[in-house]
Amino acid sequence: MVQSDFSSRRFLLVIGQQLLGTVLSILTAMALARMLSTAAFGEFNAAYGVMMIASVGATLGLNQFIVVPFRKAMATGLYDHARGLRRWVPCCIVAAGLLSYGVLLTTHILLGGHAAVKVASFAAVLAMLPLAALMSFLVATANTHEAAGRAMFLATPGLQLLVLISLGLVAFLAGKTIGVLEAAAIWASATLIICVSLWRLNRLVEDPEFKRGARKTDWRGWAEGTFPYFVSGVVNMFLIQAPFIVLGWVHADAENAAMFAAADRLGQILAVAGTASMAIFAPAIADVIASGSRQRYVDLMRRWFLIVGSSTAACFALIAISGEALLGWYGAQYEGAYGLLLVISGSVGLSMLGLFFLIVLQFKGRARSVVVTSLIWTFLGFLGMVGLAESWAQMGAAIAQAAAFIGMYLTFTIQAVRVMRGRLHE
Repeated sequence: MVQSDFSSRRFLLVIGQQLLGTVLSILTAMALARMLSTAAFGEFNAAYGVMMIASVGATLGLNQFIVVPFRKAMATGLYDHARGLRRWVPCCIVAAGLLSYGVLLTTHILLGGHAAVKVASFAAVLAMLPLAALMSFLVATANTHEAAGRAMFLATPGLQLLVLISLGLVAFLAGKTIGVLEAAAIWASATLIICVSLWRLNRLVEDPEFKRGARKTDWRGWAEGTFPYFVSGVVNMFLIQAPFIVLGWVHADAENAAMFAAADRLGQILAVAGTASMAIFAPAIADVIASGSRQRYVDLMRRWFLIVGSSTAACFALIAISGEALLGWYGAQYEGAYGLLLVISGSVGLSMLGLFFLIVLQFKGRARSVVVTSLIWTFLGFLGMVGLAESWAQMGAAIAQAAAFIGMYLTFTIQAVRVMRGRLHE
């Protein structure tokens, strides 16, 4: 069986790059907040939130699904189906992205007359959709080929550094003020460059057997296998970005969306350890489930809690102590989002602890329970956001989102513990 590369050096490399990417992302958001008006910053982030939901849908769940068939091909030497996936998946993702773009833009034109996001702004930001979806898939395939460090560097710090440098050049050449259209063009150009780089990385690190030989297609089997990941991914991303839908469309207040965006971007520092761990742990969990070793299964869980728990606790302490000052770097008007920042940070940190159990359930074949649980909590969370935001604006949306995330991951934990108490192979 293929053994996962789970060395401390590799993990530290990935988490270091994820941290660098998150810090650069925060700096990028701060730069953009200063170059845009408060309303324009909220408008950009509201449109960006919808784009991210759609980009996850455009991956069709294949960025998670391919881990198992690719690892199986590497372990067994039977590459036919893996070669078929390798050839057709990028085409399917780009096509799904373009279709989603047309549907969403048309819907916004017809129904978004009272939204805080203008049609031109929405069209420009949404243009990133196919590229964002393709980038997610290319990162996943590189991770599967044990190139998580390089892939994460390109997709996180690499992308943010390109955007930050571009914003700096624009500020130097054209002054500090830009619009949503210019910001979207900068993001799209940087994402295209990263996609090309990730494609070249995959060509470099993948097993030569993936590149040549017979290919088989199993459209029905692939659709059935990827559907749970598709639903789960879209539902989870919807819950992450739903406050921007509520604040940008339902209640149509761009300035409230801007406040939420500032706090949300800063709070994502608590996701660093969990996101990096997912890249490293996912192949290991797939291997452990295939091997049927209960002891290795439990050891992975303990390692996850040690790494992710200690890291998120340290980050939350940092946010609690210096969060208000950090928010001031966006602009003085954003300092009032400190309470919002604490709520978002707590939600992100607790969710990262439970992320391990979501991966376990998916790879253990509990797709139906994952989908049902995600749908229920997302539906309840969205209703809560709409209701609470009516009275408490962005804080109401944050509280409802936090309650939904905590409830969902607590449910995943309970379900996974039940699985772990039984045999790995049923």
